[in-house]
Amino acid sequence: MRFHLCLAGLMLALSSSGTLAADAAVKVIALFTDKAMLQVGSQQKIVNKGETFEGVLLESASGRGAVVVIDGKRMKLGLNQSIAGNFKKPERSSLKIYPDDYGMYFVNGEINGQKTRFLVDTGATYVTLSGNKAGQLGIDFRKGVPSTVQTAAAMVPVWIVKLDSVSVGGIRVSNVDATVIAGDQPADVLLGNSFLQHTRMQKAGAALELKKRF
Repeated sequence: MRFHLCLAGLMLALSSSGTLAADAAVKVIALFTDKAMLQVGSQQKIVNKGETFEGVLLESASGRGAVVVIDGKRMKLGLNQSIAGNFKKPERSSLKIYPDDYGMYFVNGEINGQKTRFLVDTGATYVTLSGNKAGQLGIDFRKGVPSTVQTAAAMVPVWIVKLDSVSVGGIRVSNVDATVIAGDQPADVLLGNSFLQHTRMQKAGAALELKKRF
């Protein structure tokens, strides 16, 4: 049984892909709680915690400074402090998923470092998992934001939570919004748009190819 969480007027913020060019400089222009304005080369953007901009991941930010990750290296920057570049361009992670006999796209991955199986579902607003699955993964979902969702049978309670990370193949996304539905459905975790918006999807023959956005 598949659940689709429909939010009226849903807009997916799909940022253009980018990589950190050699000799680019990274500079903190402004600092906020859990966000910072970064300048990478000639490009500027207000970046949220957990978001990647031009190959630079903002791990954390406060009025005291920002922690960025570039090519796997963590560095702390203060206001108006910059790092001279010469970082290599990050590789664009990609994955091909092949359909089963029923045309469904299943793939193994991880939530918060715990292994699980996903069903790719472009009709799901969020990564969606059952209460039973959340319990198996050590997620205390009842501390999330309570809500309800209409299923084919009835209105059921749900909780909106934040996952530390979701990984599929070589694609890893931090701070992913998810919805937990009380009970044992859906049987497999739905890989919804709160994760998929960080990828580019295209068909490659019968396969579905996902590429990480940077």
